[in-house]
Amino acid sequence: MENFKTLEVLISNKTFQFFLWVGILQLLAQVFLERRFAFWVSILFATALWAMKFELLTPLKAWLIVLTIMLIYFLPKKLFEFNLFLHLRGKKRCPMCFSEIHKRAKICPFCKSSLERL
Repeated sequence: MENFKTLEVLISNKTFQFFLWVGILQLLAQVFLERRFAFWVSILFATALWAMKFELLTPLKAWLIVLTIMLIYFLPKKLFEFNLFLHLRGKKRCPMCFSEIHKRAKICPFCKSSLERL
């Protein structure tokens, strides 16, 4: 029963409702667009629709969350050439063919280039 109370609190949160709108709009946008473009189109449309119907503070909070996650991902990637998601999966990119390979690989299984210097 406590799980339903937690779920009720989550669903009544306006930021959560906004992200539900974004998710629904993204599913619709993916029919016509690529996935990465569909996300941006859906979040822009959700922001516009939410601001017209309700208020602007909730979309601003949501944008802050999205931009914080992007900053956590892109800052190490650009500054240190470190891909957080590849690292968490135990992978790295081959410098020759850019395939995802195991972190400890000595030779790329796709292009057979030597990875000893990495």
